[in-house]
Amino acid sequence: MTDQPGPRTAALEAEEVDDPLTDQQGCGRVYQRLEVCLGEHNRDWRACQKEVQDLQACYKKAIEVDKAISNGCGASS
Repeated sequence: MTDQPGPRTAALEAEEVDDPLTDQQGCGRVYQRLEVCLGEHNRDWRACQKEVQDLQACYKKAIEVDKAISNGCGASS
């Protein structure tokens, strides 16, 4: 009596990624790669350090761009 679903595939995990904030930041694809890696490694983030670092770098870049845009808008006053 095992009606439990089988393990989720990495492709299914990637398709379920629908985070507007992540996409708004421009990091949606990087996040999807991390989710795929986590799915392939039983959610063990230690096995996905490259993807974790890529996502951190993407967010850092997005923050820097946001700051530059904010500073540029305030400079014209």
